[in-house]
Amino acid sequence: MDVPFATVERIAKYLRCLKRIKNKKIKFISSQTLAEHTKVTAEQVRKDLAYFGKFGRTGTGYDVKKLVQKLEKILNPKQNWNACIVGAGALGHALTNYPDFKKAGFNITALFDSDPKKIGNKIGTVKIYDVKKFSVITEKKEIKIAIIATPENAKEEIEQLIAKSKIKGILNFTPATLSIKSRQKITVLDVDLSQKMYILSYLITQKKRRQ
Repeated sequence: MDVPFATVERIAKYLRCLKRIKNKKIKFISSQTLAEHTKVTAEQVRKDLAYFGKFGRTGTGYDVKKLVQKLEKILNPKQNWNACIVGAGALGHALTNYPDFKKAGFNITALFDSDPKKIGNKIGTVKIYDVKKFSVITEKKEIKIAIIATPENAKEEIEQLIAKSKIKGILNFTPATLSIKSRQKITVLDVDLSQKMYILSYLITQKKRRQ
């Protein structure tokens, strides 16, 4: 059964919300309360969860701890992934130090850059390698996820390097859409921060017009 991408996004949002609720020592939550926290409807919550099985009990709601465990298993069944970051600039530096990656089971084990002054250095405990050694290092370290944080003009080089590697998934922070010609299917998820700013600007403007 194919699960809509929008449902997967909401499941991730439910999980983030449930973790906060769990930290507050709340044991049970209703679909209505979860919906209010995540800005959807109770019907939508129930519909999204129904893709993955039966959760909760009528009159009691969802066991927060158990639901967190089940959603974590749904979203990250492997539990631990080795990942790398391509681009050791300001964004790459910030992403390397982002603590929630490790908490969620994503371990940043290598950085790559083309700047000779950066190669061989470390950000925290993570070493920066020459990007030309991408395929060799990622295979050696069993890295399956690449986070791309390079300038747009590095697009073609990055596409070629990844096509020759065994990377299975990409989180792309560059403003360019990647086009990777590879025998294996590589999942690419774009994170365009400027696009989000455009959307935010539009929504603020529309809100002012309605007032």
